[in-house]
Amino acid sequence: MVRYLPRSAWRARPPNGGPGTLTPSRVQGAVIHWPGTGTTTGIHSQAAVASALRGWQKFHMDDRGWSDIAYQVAVDQAGRAWALRGLRVQSGANGNADLNERYGAILLVLVTGEQPTAAMKATTRGVIADFRRIFPRGTAIRPHSAVRPDGTDCPGPAARAAIARGDFTPTSEDVMTPAQMQELKNFIEARSQAYALWVHKALRRDLSAVVQAYALDIKKYEAQTDAADAQRAAVAVWAMAPDDFDPKPTPEPGSEPDPETEPYLLLPDPDPMPTVATTAEAAPDTAPEESAPDAEPDADGSAPADTAPVAAGQPESGADPEPNPAPQQ
Repeated sequence: MVRYLPRSAWRARPPNGGPGTLTPSRVQGAVIHWPGTGTTTGIHSQAAVASALRGWQKFHMDDRGWSDIAYQVAVDQAGRAWALRGLRVQSGANGNADLNERYGAILLVLVTGEQPTAAMKATTRGVIADFRRIFPRGTAIRPHSAVRPDGTDCPGPAARAAIARGDFTPTSEDVMTPAQMQELKNFIEARSQAYALWVHKALRRDLSAVVQAYALDIKKYEAQTDAADAQRAAVAVWAMAPDDFDPKPTPEPGSEPDPETEPYLLLPDPDPMPTVATTAEAAPDTAPEESAPDAEPDADGSAPADTAPVAAGQPESGADPEPNPAPQQ
């Protein structure tokens, strides 16, 4: 959007009524005008432009009897935009009531022999872009000479050539002012940062779970790989063994362990499954008498010397005494 100097900036008189606002469905475009003063003295300073606008308003209202200055907006060589009737109000400059209802009216503050400056062109494009936002169907840009039935030289050869070249046709850069573009850029950046933060918060837990699962999978893979590598290594070793390789070689003479220096090698292996007596099989409180080894007779058949003879009628040691035998008959 263009920044417009208000009517108070050029000390405009209030209008005498007016034709009212434009009907959007009827608007076809904007018409470009110039003052047509015939002078070659440039009107460049803000004060000079304000003074010229007051003079044209006086001429239109007092001499022509119109309600206000005839144009909607004026654009000077410095690129300043001046609010006259306003873009929404019907103009009185196009030639008749029908043309005034179908077209807007933009005044270029040009004098005879002047070329539109780059600033004037840029601001005019912005004004037309604003006009199109209000009246989307009003896309045409015409010189006054192309629509006035009676013919006219307005807006001069330089402006007509600029219209033909498209110098006043809005571009994508003219749709918004630099301030609006910066505001849009800030808005997009803020929304992008907010979205990135939301994504970070939403996926943080899921990402942590994924990382943990990945780490666990890596550990499992490493364990499986180590086992597979060990198996492949064993297969490779056996594959390289000679045909006469004996996995249980016979020890060479003299390679047996020396019981004097390596007695622990002769110790029997402990019983890996010791038998534990149950309660029923437990030993009695009193240990049984040790049975004396059977005495062997001497060479001559007599009892050993250290064995005492048993007296007749006496029981053997450890045997229960028997009752006296009954007398023989």
